[in-house]
Amino acid sequence: MSKTTLRKVIKEFEAPELRELLIDIYTKSKEARELLDFFAEPDIEKKSEQYRAVLSKEARRYTRRAYHPRIARLRSTIKKFKTFEPGNEAVAELMLHTMTELLSIGRENWLRETLYVQIRKFVGETLDFISENGLLDEFMPRIRKSVDGIKDVGASVNPLRRIMDSELKRIGNQD
Repeated sequence: MSKTTLRKVIKEFEAPELRELLIDIYTKSKEARELLDFFAEPDIEKKSEQYRAVLSKEARRYTRRAYHPRIARLRSTIKKFKTFEPGNEAVAELMLHTMTELLSIGRENWLRETLYVQIRKFVGETLDFISENGLLDEFMPRIRKSVDGIKDVGASVNPLRRIMDSELKRIGNQD
């Protein structure tokens, strides 16, 4: 059903019918309940903390003696957070937090090669979002701090340091 069709159908409803429909949707859908609860009591900080905990847990997902974060799940969680329309700064904060968590899992350990590729893409998306919204100056000290915390693994340079250096260089060249 399209939005236009839904609007036509809803236009014919009376106020008590609309209230009943909202209550039915609230009781039957977890996502609708979360959105309506937030609509009733909007608290961006509280919602950010909830999502930050979920993202941290997923970014540090550890199975079979190795880190296995699901980057697609991280992206979908951030996308879900955007539905609350918290503002670009809150979204950037959450993305930066997730990026920092991903960098922390590989600070002193080797990760799978495919995970490095996924982390590079996520870092690029995060830095692009921050840059596009004019928040780079505000967030750069935290980004630099997380890069400085990456240690080399053995005698070779940590791949995460290379990823961050190249992405920061790319962002710097866009300005």
